[in-house]
Amino acid sequence: MRKTKLSSRRRRTLRRILIAAAAVFLVNRIFLIGLLFPVQAIRHNEEREGAGRTAVVCRDWAPEIYKSQLVYLTENEDITMLSGARLTYLGWINGYGVMLDCTEEAPVHGGWLAWSEREQSSILYAFGRVDGPDIARLEVRLQYTDWKGEDHTALTWNSEREDWMEKDGRHYFLFRTYPPFDWTEYHPRLDAVAVGYDEAGLDIAWVELSNGSGSISS
Repeated sequence: MRKTKLSSRRRRTLRRILIAAAAVFLVNRIFLIGLLFPVQAIRHNEEREGAGRTAVVCRDWAPEIYKSQLVYLTENEDITMLSGARLTYLGWINGYGVMLDCTEEAPVHGGWLAWSEREQSSILYAFGRVDGPDIARLEVRLQYTDWKGEDHTALTWNSEREDWMEKDGRHYFLFRTYPPFDWTEYHPRLDAVAVGYDEAGLDIAWVELSNGSGSISS
């Protein structure tokens, strides 16, 4: 009799656990809350953008935006994506992101993304994938036009091939900085380009980073 009671109690406990797990799963999928891990939020970003499943290349912590703000660079054969996740009282939630379509042949696929808090820009990222086999050095320039119509180079990043990150035989870059200008004034006229140089220092690739976007945190 005692064994029967213990067995029944275990079955009830297991049933409750399964019901709770199913409830958490439904809340995760339907309401996008209660996520236990940041990578779950990144999966929601993938679904939203139609990127398919991606693998993590690297992760950055951006406490300037939120104390728990994480920024992920992820990839698959066709996609390179930069997106965010942060921890709230509702669990991990996904944030804004930029997805690059890498299905078309190009020496460089790249984009830029700015995360801002209220009206002041906090962090700016430039990221992408280098497919050109002869590119030995990459220069990324962030340019803007002032109110007089004059062009300026605001930022320049340089990196060598050995500095890039490798994932599944593909090479990726991620740059991070603080914009040295008034973001609210210059954001609409920003322009970013990537220039690839060979071993001899000749520029053999020039790509406009047209996928750039800005995001204001709430």
